[in-house]
Parts: sequence; C-alpha cells; structure tokens
Amino acid sequence: MSTFASPISASHPSSPAGSVNVERSLQAPVEDDRYEPRFRVVAGDQASGIECHLSVRLNAAGDFRVPCQLLDLNSSGCAIRYRHPRPLGTSSTSTVLEMNNLANSDSVQLLVRVCWVRQAGIDQYECGLYFRRSLPDTLIPDGIRAGQLSRRVAKRASVDAAVTVRQSQPRIHAAGRIVSVSHSGAQIVSPSELTIGEKLMLQLDDKQAAVGVTVWSSRHGDQFASGIAFIQAGMGRQFHDAVVGLD
Repeated sequence: MSTFASPISASHPSSPAGSVNVERSLQAPVEDDRYEPRFRVVAGDQASGIECHLSVRLNAAGDFRVPCQLLDLNSSGCAIRYRHPRPLGTSSTSTVLEMNNLANSDSVQLLVRVCWVRQAGIDQYECGLYFRRSLPDTLIPDGIRAGQLSRRVAKRASVDAAVTVRQSQPRIHAAGRIVSVSHSGAQIVSPSELTIGEKLMLQLDDKQAAVGVTVWSSRHGDQFASGIAFIQAGMGRQFHDAVVGLD
C-alpha cells in the first residue's frame, strides 16, 4: 500500500547528519535546516531494514529506480546517498522517492525536489530532498520506537533521578523519573503521555531546569516513557551535569 502525505508548511530541506569526505562540491545546500530536528538512520538503512529508491527520468523511454541510502530525515525533507557515474538531477529537479519498511509501513511514496547535490566519493553522490507533501504524522515517532531513527548524538548516561514535568498544551504537571540523560536530551518515565512536538520543562528537586521538546512518547507498563530533546545546548549540558551529579 502506498502512502501520499498531506501538504506541509515548513520549507527547510534536510542535510546529512554526519560529515563525509567530499571530493567535489556540485552545488552548496540552498538553506541550512536549523529550525526542525533531524533524525539520523541508526546503523545505516541496511541494518535498519529501510529500503529506498529514487525514480529518475533519463529520456522519453521513462523512469528507472536507483537504490539509495537514507542518511537522515525530518518532516520536510531528507538526505540520501547513492552510487551512479553522474549526479541524478540538479537543483529544482522534481522526482519521486519511495521508502519501504520505515516504521513497518509497506510503502511511502513522496514527491520530492532536489535542493542540493554533492560528490561523496568515486561514483557516489549525496543529495538533499525537499518533500512537496509532508510525511505521515506518526512515521518518525514510530521509526524512533522501532529503533530505526535517532537524534542521539551524545553519550547517554543511565540514571534514576526524580523530576517534575511541566507541559503547557495540554496542561500537564506531573512527577516522573529520569532514566537516561545526555547533553542533547533525556528519557523520562511518568504517569502522563506527553504530546509529541510540544515544549515542556523538566525540573529537578534543587530547581535546576531545562526546556525541551517531546520527540516520542509510548506506554511503558502502567506509565509512559518519553524522549525529550533539549532546546538550548548550554542548558542541556548544565542539566546533564546536575542529573549525573545526583547519582
């Protein structure tokens, strides 16, 4: 079953999550996606089970499908890598990206526009794609829960610390436990299911606090486990050090 998603409001293309040895730059990214979190594919798409193909029109004979590796993803775009003797498409080229087995979905087909292309090796290219229609709302959270996607870029420490969770919309004021923390985020367990995409505050008993955004939330027995991404790096580091210091 194929899925086409609904229109989007964001206009920031994604760029690769990690750096690569670029031999020759064909075109610089048109924008820096600083406003929407990117999620990297864990251990590459072969290990994750995600399959991707890019449809490319060469001539009047029609399209052919090129296997590609998904590097990172957000609701408005992604970055891919593929092998080919020459770059497939230039800036503003429109085509179709097909993803299979992401969050156990059969097939997701997306109309995309090529935003940038660069060479990453011999007969190897990377490009950033902008989705003309957004991903289904549950696809990224489900991919995180399935272990296929992650924002985890910092070493994570297992802890057990009391925390107060304050969310404005909808209003939540609940006691919980921090079970792991890094400079970029934390995993908490609380009696309330947090709203994905909403800002909240995590506050320790000593009043040390950090503001973050919920990126996933799922039932964990009679409680809910949630992943929080800190909004400010400096505040995240201070909060991390305060939590680790409690152990």
